[in-house]
Amino acid sequence: MSLLLKVPKPIPSNKRQNQVFDRKSSELILILNPNSQGGATGKNWDDTYAAIKEYLPKNHRIIFTKKADDGTNITRKLLKAGYKNIAAVGGDGTINEVANGFFNIKAKNRSALDPIKFKPETSLNPVNPKATLWIIPSGTRNVLAASLGIPYQGVESFKNMNQMKRRKMDVIGVTIADKDNPAITRVRIVLNAAEVGVGAEIIDRSKKVRGTVKSRFLSTIAGVVSTLPTYESNECDIIIDGKKITSMLTMGVIANGNFLGGGFNVAPKANMSDGKLDVVIMKNSGSFKMLKKLVEMKGDSQYINEENILYYQASKVAFLPKNRNMTVSLDGEPVGILPAIFKAYHNPLNVKC
Repeated sequence: MSLLLKVPKPIPSNKRQNQVFDRKSSELILILNPNSQGGATGKNWDDTYAAIKEYLPKNHRIIFTKKADDGTNITRKLLKAGYKNIAAVGGDGTINEVANGFFNIKAKNRSALDPIKFKPETSLNPVNPKATLWIIPSGTRNVLAASLGIPYQGVESFKNMNQMKRRKMDVIGVTIADKDNPAITRVRIVLNAAEVGVGAEIIDRSKKVRGTVKSRFLSTIAGVVSTLPTYESNECDIIIDGKKITSMLTMGVIANGNFLGGGFNVAPKANMSDGKLDVVIMKNSGSFKMLKKLVEMKGDSQYINEENILYYQASKVAFLPKNRNMTVSLDGEPVGILPAIFKAYHNPLNVKC
């Protein structure tokens, strides 16, 4: 097994480096989160590697992440150094981190509390437009894989790497108030979906419980029980492609893919390469009534006859709260609060899946 401990420096501009550059261009770098699958990925890696080694390209290296944002920072350095094939191995959070590394995105110090200064990024700049993200689902939360129609997970994903097909996909650019410091603006991308309100709050609380309750199922139940009975809607200004509506908001979903965690088919019309956001807004449903609505979100419902659900397709949407903060999760990670702006970017990312 080859383990890359240090990310190489960028290749100097020198014709004699062409051979090295070609090797780096073809080498597959696998970035793994050892804590995925509840820590089983790291604990069982030797056995896993023995089972998958024959399916990997001969020219490959492996990097384990150690802390939050490692996937983003390592990926960006690798792409700048000349590597073009990066495989994200893990759940939705790991894949999102690695995908963010494909773009030159820097945190902004603009105040999220000033509506005049709170503006979205005007463009996403790929570090290397020819680079490809290999998506290998291997976590306890593989919602992106469901939206992409990836039939394999874990070891089976490695065994079927030769069947992966290259495609382009949309991403959602997000400008959001930082969770820990609301005066600071953060900029991220989302691959599958962002959630605003009660869904994001459940995710946030379940992650806090998971520090003592390792089971994802039990921690999720704890998050639901501690959130739903008392959760209140919040009045928001919602600006959809420049048109403002004011509505109560219990939960908002800004989707690129069809599914949320739990298999909820919230955005059945979503297409991950149409340049559009699918925006679903639950206005003022009672807490447990809302849960029933979520469970019923399967199939081809377009919310035409739903009294408390609004549905739009748009290129940009902003959520500006009037009364209080609301939690926002990006690809299953609670990283910010409102206000937030979401913008669709058409096919800036090459993926293999």
